[in-house]
Amino acid sequence: MPHHASKMYHFRYFLTESSSKLHLHEPIDEIRDFDVRHRGILRKHIAVLGWWSVLNIVLGIVALIWISGQWYYFMMMNMVWGMINFMVSMMVINHAFFRKFRKGDCLERFEVQRHIEKMLIFNIGLDLSYIFFGLFLHAKGCAMPADRVALWQGFGISVIAQGIFLFGLDNYFHYLHLLNFRKAQPYLEKVLWEGEAVVKESEKGID
Repeated sequence: MPHHASKMYHFRYFLTESSSKLHLHEPIDEIRDFDVRHRGILRKHIAVLGWWSVLNIVLGIVALIWISGQWYYFMMMNMVWGMINFMVSMMVINHAFFRKFRKGDCLERFEVQRHIEKMLIFNIGLDLSYIFFGLFLHAKGCAMPADRVALWQGFGISVIAQGIFLFGLDNYFHYLHLLNFRKAQPYLEKVLWEGEAVVKESEKGID
């Protein structure tokens, strides 16, 4: 697929994945089902983060024209967060669409799943640190000169709001990944059992 065509493909999914169904409550019979749902969860995660970023950027631009005081700095910081999150979502979208789920055997694919769960747990810890840092900025603002109180407290409220949203987002998608793995676990156990049986049979043949 040409480079420009793949980007359009990504953009189409960026527009549609936020409303797509994951079918996580259906039984899993083979590794392809796990892969499809796993990619779907990743794409949906990126789409939600992307739209949250766009919302922050658009509202930030509008608010910076019409609002002043503490909420001016609140929306300014939201816009900065939006630009950073949008760049992150664009950088990982190609990774999530193609690169990690078309190579390797089933065990390697399950390992990727577990790795992503660990990354999300790490992100959840970061999200909590954002909330506490925002509380610190807001409290610090109370000790600032009068002309800087609005800046510190506006930034603090923004960091708190972003931390709360990301905390909820990462927890929700961590749950979806965990649910997907649990649905696939019987199949994984079957693969492992069959592999052990083959090894035992080969050992008998050698004996």
